[in-house]
This record gives sequence, structure tokens and C-alpha cells, in this order.
Amino acid sequence: MIVSFKNRGAEDIFDGMASKLARKYCPKSLWPVARRKMDQINRVRELKELNIPPGNRLERLQGNRGNQCSIRINQQY
Repeated sequence: MIVSFKNRGAEDIFDGMASKLARKYCPKSLWPVARRKMDQINRVRELKELNIPPGNRLERLQGNRGNQCSIRINQQY
């Protein structure tokens, strides 16, 4: 479940709003994929559910962000 967003641009993409902050956050061509990934995050009950599909590339972050995880949209994002 999504608890909070790092920035307003990500939240706007999730809400389907074409704001200036959303355009700054990532290219508009990736919004459908980003929205689908955020929807997956919002629906899961346990983190391990994001291992499927493997294309999510779920991984735990390192350093002072070790209690956080990430999934990928594509090679760059």
C-alpha cells in the first residue's frame, strides 16, 4: 500500500494529472507504466508480492535507506 509519495510529481502521475511537476518527474511516455507499477504497489498486502512479475526487479535499497525498497519502470527509471 502506498503510504506517501516522495514528491508531488509522482503523486500527480498516480492520480492521472498532467502537471508540470509530473512532466519534470519522468517522461510522459512512461506515465502509463509508472501508473501501473504504482497501482501494483498500492494493491499489495505484502512486499514479497512485488516479486511477480520479475520485471519489477524488486530490491532493497542500501545505506541509510536500507529499510526501503525499489522497483523499476525501465532501465533508466
